[in-house]
Amino acid sequence: MILDIHTHHAAPQPQAVVDLARPGDAMLPGQLYSAGIHPWSTEREITPEELDALRAAAHRPEVVAIGEAGIDAVKGGPMFRQINIFRRQALLAETVRKPLIVHDVKAHETVLGIFRELKPSVPWIIHGFRYKPSVARMFTEKGIYLSLGERFNPAVLAAVPHRLLLAETDESQLNITEIIARLSAEAGAELTPVIAENCRRVLEKGKTEV
Repeated sequence: MILDIHTHHAAPQPQAVVDLARPGDAMLPGQLYSAGIHPWSTEREITPEELDALRAAAHRPEVVAIGEAGIDAVKGGPMFRQINIFRRQALLAETVRKPLIVHDVKAHETVLGIFRELKPSVPWIIHGFRYKPSVARMFTEKGIYLSLGERFNPAVLAAVPHRLLLAETDESQLNITEIIARLSAEAGAELTPVIAENCRRVLEKGKTEV
């Protein structure tokens, strides 16, 4: 049962989708992964070899999501390069029909602009969401999932439809059970079955959800 849609902790993580440090890295049998090019990596030019490695990884069955990919207005390369690499990964997610895990730091309008442009058929997941309910609604009104981690904004829980709620450890020292317990306490409801079902739907039937 997958509960953790995004972690940087090393495999094995049987309840998690592990973010590969590099698309060409070795994978453990039975572990689920995501593969992508982080926006911070765009501080330098992304090589054709890196893009080839990502495309190869994206077609592997162990890789169930593309990312994390995205836009960071605080850290990373020039915006034109970030947008180019993000759009490439969003199109790759469409090609392989796997969800896209999105890194968004103060770039909501840019991310949403690309979403509107591409009209994706696969789910998009904003990982580590920490912003206000008004920003949450900007995404959820488009059917975009929000993944909450250790440092979530409690006010957001009331604004996110349960069908679009996910959870993650990212780099937290808390495990996913502890994070979901905190989310559940804030929501006043047990969210483990909700998050488990959303993970299952995103990873197994993602194409039909958005």
